[in-house]
Amino acid sequence: MNALHIARSAMLATSLVVMLAWPWAASPHGPDPARGVGFDPHLGTQLPRGVEFADDSGRVVTLPQALDGKPAVLVLGYLACRDLCPTTLAGVTQALQAGGLAPGRDYRALFVSIDPRESVAELREEKAARIDPRARGAWTFLRGEARAITQLAGSLGFRYRYESERDAFAHPAGFTVVTPGATVSRYFPGVRFDPASVAAALREAGEGAVGPPASPLLLLCYHFDPLTGRYTLAILDILRAGIAIFLGAAAWWAWRHHRRARAGKERAR
Repeated sequence: MNALHIARSAMLATSLVVMLAWPWAASPHGPDPARGVGFDPHLGTQLPRGVEFADDSGRVVTLPQALDGKPAVLVLGYLACRDLCPTTLAGVTQALQAGGLAPGRDYRALFVSIDPRESVAELREEKAARIDPRARGAWTFLRGEARAITQLAGSLGFRYRYESERDAFAHPAGFTVVTPGATVSRYFPGVRFDPASVAAALREAGEGAVGPPASPLLLLCYHFDPLTGRYTLAILDILRAGIAIFLGAAAWWAWRHHRRARAGKERAR
């Protein structure tokens, strides 16, 4: 297959991918998922120690009290989300279960709702539904007033927004590992996580260590589908955009290669 044929094939494939991705990108119905949303890593930052939250038993606690002297995973999201938030939480629980650490003894796990309207009763119900009974004792689901949530999110560099017309939140996917002293130690963006890496991060956090920065890749919990009226995963759209960029670069390279080869033949004449 010569370079010209490669270029033509790549350009055709790129056009097809862009056509697949275009309806979402151009749709006026859905929000821009990237605006005001993301993780700004604040490694080594001390989380607010005096801010109060209510846990799933109704007890008022601070973050150090919820940590109970253990390193922890800290997940921010909201219970009413039925798309990427449950997927992220499932990814966290699976990584913890497969990591070889004892829940409650080796680590704690906190889920903090970013929606101040969610109640203690809802926290309790969702915790029972989403967390395996064997690990449930290590988990605490928390709710807080808007000011408390804003303080915590700000200290984590967790940027999110509320869309009143959709009554939903846009926020980054992933979680944070914190030390027993409530210091930010590691970031894990995404929805699926390597159990060994999570276990190692918790062990290091248990010693008070701060890990390296996370990958900048973030998946966003926001894609409104006007056909179904629901918020769905945007992962395929992100992959389509990535493939389009890759194929475009491949087509450009093949075109340059063909031009150079042709110019070389003409000079040889």
